[in-house]
Amino acid sequence: MNHNPSPMSWETADVHRYEQSIALKIPGYSHMHDLMERLLAAYLADKNEIHILVAGAGGGKELALMGSLHSNWMFTGVDPSLPMLQLAEKRVAEAGIGSRVTLQPVTVEALPEAVLYDGATSMLMLHFLQGMEAKRAFLTSLAARLKPGAPLIIAAVNADLRSPAHSIMMQAWQDHMLSVGVLPEEWERFAASLGRESDPICSEEMTQLLTECGFSHITRYFGAFWVEGYYAIRN
Repeated sequence: MNHNPSPMSWETADVHRYEQSIALKIPGYSHMHDLMERLLAAYLADKNEIHILVAGAGGGKELALMGSLHSNWMFTGVDPSLPMLQLAEKRVAEAGIGSRVTLQPVTVEALPEAVLYDGATSMLMLHFLQGMEAKRAFLTSLAARLKPGAPLIIAAVNADLRSPAHSIMMQAWQDHMLSVGVLPEEWERFAASLGRESDPICSEEMTQLLTECGFSHITRYFGAFWVEGYYAIRN
């Protein structure tokens, strides 16, 4: 058994295997995204011209889901990982929504502040930003590019690595992953990445951070082991 799996890099990762395995790793993965779309749709139901910002658009799942259901929605997707963005381009083309999607290999901070969006998503990327300052800068930049009152749907691994429940949670998560076909070496790589390639924060820190960065009405809408989804409104 390899106790020192190689670090994950979005520039060298097998992005197709990632796309296949992530849905197995997180119980309710598709449900989490379905709820994301329903929350945005409920909030934006009375609007005609809608422009959504997808932060961490690599893979294209959110774009394909929302774009196929809402023909009047426009999208800007950003992701600094070229391999993941190329996968998003492929999925967008397959969904036939390319004319309504703009993909850019940049971070949110690089987007012009003059363009304000009607809503935003950030699914499973916050925990990859190292340190509270990087997370704060990202969320502050995200808030600055949303119209006042616009919704944000954000999901991340929110883990308290020092919690007495940590070992039990991880054991249960391992049992789940292996039972649905995740390879043992993938589990080892994932488990080793927590606190190394990723930097999760706990639920309380997540809520406080969103508040500090200009969001309110913060509501947890999804949970599976350490993965949580939140709905929030730009002040």
